[in-house]
Formats: sequence, structure tokens, C-alpha cells
Amino acid sequence: MLGSVVASTCLVSTLPFARGQDSREEVRRLLARGDPAITRIRKTLSVNGSEREYFVQVPDDYEPRRTYWLLVAAHGGGGHGADQRVGRYGQWSERLGLEAIVVTPTFHQTDAAAVRFPSLGEGEFLKAVITDVRLKRKLREMILLTGYSRGGQFSHRFALQNPDLVFACAPQAAGSWTTPDGRFLMEGRGEVSNPAQVLASMDLSELQERWRANFSPQAVAPVAGLRAKQGAARIPFHVMCGKLDTRYPIAMDFATSLRELGYEVTTEWPRSPHGPTEPSHVEEWEKFRRRAIEFFLEVTSRRPPREPLGK
Repeated sequence: MLGSVVASTCLVSTLPFARGQDSREEVRRLLARGDPAITRIRKTLSVNGSEREYFVQVPDDYEPRRTYWLLVAAHGGGGHGADQRVGRYGQWSERLGLEAIVVTPTFHQTDAAAVRFPSLGEGEFLKAVITDVRLKRKLREMILLTGYSRGGQFSHRFALQNPDLVFACAPQAAGSWTTPDGRFLMEGRGEVSNPAQVLASMDLSELQERWRANFSPQAVAPVAGLRAKQGAARIPFHVMCGKLDTRYPIAMDFATSLRELGYEVTTEWPRSPHGPTEPSHVEEWEKFRRRAIEFFLEVTSRRPPREPLGK
């Protein structure tokens, strides 16, 4: 009798784990079913003496004489330009009929600060990529820019510092934000006032554990609070973050800052965590890619484009 009781107890204790495993397998299956069936061309170029790569997708009905938007999609931490997740932007662009050539660069794999804060170097890499694509394709003067997670950090900061280059921006689920007036918002901490001074003296013990391995407060202190360049307020933004994501509060704060400073901003908050952990999250999580493309379709269809709201 004792043996049967013990065996029964052990079985019950493993059931939540088994259900968790089944749920994760179902999530992986659902995500794989949505993997984009698109062709991306790998390109390389030399930037500051290093060979770098980016990937290009052209529409199925590509016409060399036609002028296209250049849509840049920035991957998240640990990703790369050929990542299926970032490839979904190209998939939705093709499906929904955005007349765009989609570029997904592979950003720095070891220097996370340079990706989160493009003024530290990766912004120049993207400009080199854009120049390289222009040599071979007919493109509009300005680009469309999006990215998830670390890509969201890159995209909104690059846009605010390069308003002459970015037509519209859709940053998503960023772990930190820099508002146009130079306030630094950080996951788990909220607003860091006077970031140049506070970050320069911050101890790693003050950060969330997952930030400690790849975030150097001292390295980013000079650029974390950069104010937007003149003319940035003419850029329309579409800000997204999952309601179940720990980054949700600062995403709302960033969107509020845009609105209060006269920017055109729309928002959407899918019911998902930072990455889907249950089958019910998968459809919500896919909204990030689809809604970014729908946003770009809406803003690029205006005739003429929106006039600047301010400087």
C-alpha cells in the first residue's frame, strides 16, 4: 500500500511539468507552422575593416524600374539577419502588398550596447547597408524602420537621431527607451533621471539579474539620454508591447511621451508575454509583425505625406 501511495504521489508531482512540456512543444509547432516561406539574398560589405552581412527580400512581382520603400527590420538579442522571427516582417509585407524591399541586417553579436544605442556604432553600419542597397535598387529617399526587443531599442533611437532618413517607425517590446526629450526608461526600474550622471555611477548590483551580463551603464551613459534631433517630430510611430510583458509599463510611458511632445503615435498591446509560452499567446504574438506592416501601409498611402508637427 505504501508503495502505491508513493508512486501515485510522484505521478501527480510530475503532471504540471508534463503539461508545461506539452505546452512548449505546441508553441514550437505553431510557430514553425508560421515560419515564412520567403527567399532572402545574403549580401556582405566591409564596414570599418570588418565583413558584415545583411539579407534582402524583394517582392515576387519585383520590377527593376519601379521605386520601392526600403523596410529595415532589426532583430532581437541573440538573433541575426536570417532569423525566421525577423523574416516574418518580410512575409507580412509580401502578403499584405507593401511595395517594399525588406532588409534584415545582422547586427553586432557581442556588443549589445552598440545595438541598443545605435549612436555607439551600429547606426553607421545600417547607413552603410542602406547605401549599398541603393547602389542596386531604386528606392525612395526615406526608410521604414521596425524591430522587436533589442531591435525595438535600436529602431526608435535610430529614428529619433536620423529624422532625415526615417519616414515611419514601429518599435516593439524594447527593454529600454529614450524619450525625445532625453529621459531614459528602463525595464524593472522605470525612469532614470539625468541618465548621463546616474548611469555613469551605477553599480551592476542595482540592475535586474538578466541585465547584468550584457548591459554596461558606464558605456551607455553618454548616449542613453540623447534628445531627438530637430525634425524628428514629423515621424509617425506605432508602439507595441505585450500586456503580459514586464516591459509593458515603460512602453506605455514612451508612447505617452511621444504624444505629449506632439508626435503622431498609435499603440497596440497584444495579450502576450515577451515570447509566447502557451499556445494562446502565438496568435497574439504574431500581431507584432502584421500590425507593423499594416501601420506602414497606412502611413505610406497618404497623399501627400503628413506635414511636420513640430521640431
